[in-house]
Amino acid sequence: MTDSFCAGPRARGARTAWRVVSALAWFGVVLTNIGNIFDVYPRDSGHWPGLYGHSAHGMAGAWQRFIEGMSYFTMVSNIVVAVVFGLLAADVRKTAWRVALVNTALLMITITSLVFLVAILPFLHLRGLALLTSPWQHVVVPVAVWIVWALWGPRDFFGGLPRGQILLRSYLIPWLWAAWMLGYGAVTHYYPYGFVNVNQLGYGSVTVSLCVVMILALLFELLFNWIDRRLSK
Repeated sequence: MTDSFCAGPRARGARTAWRVVSALAWFGVVLTNIGNIFDVYPRDSGHWPGLYGHSAHGMAGAWQRFIEGMSYFTMVSNIVVAVVFGLLAADVRKTAWRVALVNTALLMITITSLVFLVAILPFLHLRGLALLTSPWQHVVVPVAVWIVWALWGPRDFFGGLPRGQILLRSYLIPWLWAAWMLGYGAVTHYYPYGFVNVNQLGYGSVTVSLCVVMILALLFELLFNWIDRRLSK
């Protein structure tokens, strides 16, 4: 597979739109990490046993806050979006892995937004810098991704390749995140979200929760494929 993701009279507009999405995602990633490193965020999560937010104050806890900040599914999904849409803007050639990465970006940012809005936001009291970065990463970036993908693509969701092959590759990063998150938690006893808090729920319940999310992602993958076919016509 050697054809480009971007072709035709709308190619220039598509690359500009993809570049904007990448920039929006990188802005949120950088600003959030600055806030974590310099201990800007309120310690609301620190009041929840077993969740991130228990690092030492000031620069003494900077490294722990950076690692834990990068361990959120939200952060990983925004980085994937930033990298993937940056590659699209650079007019890279299609490969099986790049097709899978586009799908991964769509899936991860969608799950990030929906899980946040439904299961996390009702329990949060956003203050300070979080009033900007949290909506930015959970709402602004996802909405930008959905709009740009709907208008400019890239189309051909599975890239003309077997669905099973692309599906398996699309889940690689989410499963790597889950393995890292659980491994880090096994050592430190801290987790990013309540529904994966092994301290309180145990590995059985957490595994079920992760599988439910993955099944939800599969349903979204099929939905995006259906939308893609409709838009392609």
